[in-house]
Amino acid sequence: MSRRDVAWLFVCIILGGLLIVSIILGVTGFFSSVSYLKSDTDLTVGDNVLINVLPNQASVASFTFDGSYMPNENIPLVIQINAQDLESEVNVRVKAKVFGNDNEQEFDFITTEHFEKAEDGYYYFDGVLRGGNKITFSTYVTTPSEGDFISNEKYVLTVIVETIEAEFKENIWGTIVNLA
Repeated sequence: MSRRDVAWLFVCIILGGLLIVSIILGVTGFFSSVSYLKSDTDLTVGDNVLINVLPNQASVASFTFDGSYMPNENIPLVIQINAQDLESEVNVRVKAKVFGNDNEQEFDFITTEHFEKAEDGYYYFDGVLRGGNKITFSTYVTTPSEGDFISNEKYVLTVIVETIEAEFKENIWGTIVNLA
């Protein structure tokens, strides 16, 4: 065997090994992501949850639910935003997204009087959240009127709470868009 053949064989073995490793990682990643949607998490729709927030960060809570809910059904879901660890004043906005369904499904939240939904899909807190306080975002969630859920499937409702220090709101979020 010539040096050229040995080098070619070495490159083929390395590339073959990398291909096998990437296939293994790809398959296990696929199955773990699918099993996440099929598994139960600690939170299900209907549980009460307290989401801790920090300044200039997004905090997330995800709930699993099955597709057996009817369209326009009100489901108890108390979501509170906890600012116990804050040392500054922050503005708050909240958005929700459903995973596990190809269609864009938007849940409506029955919120407290301090939150309003804007045209951009976010719910904005009408005041400033101060450290040491806790506010209630919602008491119920309403399933979409055009719900396209399958009763024996699992879905994930993710609630994202974003905060920004009050002094930076105009520069980052812009002026609060026209509230609907």
